Amino acid sequence: MDYITGIGRTKFGKLQESLPELMALAIREALLDSSLQPQDIQAAYITNFVGDSLVDQLHLGALLSSLLKTNIPATRIESACASGGVGVLQARMALEQFDPVLVIGAEKMSTSSSPAVAKRLGTAGCALIDQEVGLIFPANYALMAQEHMREYGTTSHDLALIALKNHTNARLNPLAHFYHKDVDLEMIEDSPTVCSPLRLFDCSPISDGAVAVILSREQKHSHDPHFLASTMATDSLSIVERRDLTTFRAATIASKKAYHQAECTAADIDFAQVHDCFTIAELVAMEDLGFADAGRAAEYVRDNRFALSGDKPVNTDGGLKADGHPIGASGVAQIYETVLQLRGQAEKRQLDCARIGLTHNIGGAGGTCAIHILEGA
Repeated sequence: MDYITGIGRTKFGKLQESLPELMALAIREALLDSSLQPQDIQAAYITNFVGDSLVDQLHLGALLSSLLKTNIPATRIESACASGGVGVLQARMALEQFDPVLVIGAEKMSTSSSPAVAKRLGTAGCALIDQEVGLIFPANYALMAQEHMREYGTTSHDLALIALKNHTNARLNPLAHFYHKDVDLEMIEDSPTVCSPLRLFDCSPISDGAVAVILSREQKHSHDPHFLASTMATDSLSIVERRDLTTFRAATIASKKAYHQAECTAADIDFAQVHDCFTIAELVAMEDLGFADAGRAAEYVRDNRFALSGDKPVNTDGGLKADGHPIGASGVAQIYETVLQLRGQAEKRQLDCARIGLTHNIGGAGGTCAIHILEGA
């Protein structure tokens, strides 16, 4: 079996620390949590998307070795917003040769202007199609929302309920970007339109932050959860090349493979951390993962089935929407929260029955999807 034996993360938000400082903080906490020393790490992956353009820093594998003061194999992983989930998958593959393996997801985004960030994020779309016509990601997801509304009768109110749930959960997470922000439904529904029908509160923020996890084939502590499955799939880069905008084919393929690998079904998953870069993305994820039939996720949202008190809690930490979205760190943060829940250490947001958790990490507008399923000790 493969285990998560150590976890660490920083707060998410607009932070003063530099990218290397954020990485160092998360790594130090993960090492302490695992009772390991830097020299014990045999290989490492750094998951990052915008280090080159926003902070003028690439060659992140060597930077990681500088922080650890070791000469281990260290490699940067980039799969747009799915970088973290893909990095954990690569780390599991590396356990065949190296043990233990560190994954550190980190991003420093807040020091750049919004237009600069938007332009850089646009590179996760197709340069010859999306970027050429200005199809930035709010527009991509707005088109998906419009199509879901046309096909299934989903409403802006349904999306607002998702935002409210995730902000409510983030208020129980001291490390969340919006931990200190009280948000109500009226505020969400009265917020400015970004790209119709998506409003400001339908969109994840620009965040700084870092998260580290340590994987091993050996269970170091009695509370270490283990992996049941790790899968990924890809799809066409641009949504223009797809027939159906109400689903992410990469997610349906990756989740089916994960359930097969884990020898379980969607019904066996107790809770999930999903990629809600926009509220419509969470709604689509519920259907892609089999938690709701096509077109029925909104009904489940209205019935609070995905709330902390529901039968299938989703984004217990606030999700990308309210915990924050430091891109290269987001998929690793999903693993971090899942481990806390499986250990029974999530404090005020701790679920009563958390035995099997799933993470769902999307890159771009569904071009990549990484799925992990973990089980508690």
